[in-house]
Amino acid sequence: MVFEGLLQRIMDSDVNIRHSVITDVDGNILTVNHREGISNYLSSDETAASLKRAASAWKARKELSHKIGRGLYAVAAFEKITRITFPLGDNNLIFVSMGSDTMRMDLHEGGQKQIIEHVLNILSGDPTKE
Repeated sequence: MVFEGLLQRIMDSDVNIRHSVITDVDGNILTVNHREGISNYLSSDETAASLKRAASAWKARKELSHKIGRGLYAVAAFEKITRITFPLGDNNLIFVSMGSDTMRMDLHEGGQKQIIEHVLNILSGDPTKE
């Protein structure tokens, strides 16, 4: 799978997405895509540490999947950003962040629910859902 192309499709799906990252299951960064003109709130080291913690939490959730089902996504909301985590197969995770101050610009751009739906549709592999 070409991760750069996948992240670009995700970024192109909604202008309110600030940043997207693919990591392995341990949170090690594999590919990154940033919205042009947007600066990060965290340093590279802080981002890496945050993604490792989120990946660890995802592993803990996965241990319960035999009882509650496979995880589809997780949302972490902060004052300045909202980060949504999606599994990418068994070995990787996708992190998508949007700013808390984002506004809809037209009917094809949206908030958290629309972004989750866009990303899930892209990850489904079904081009009729995109």
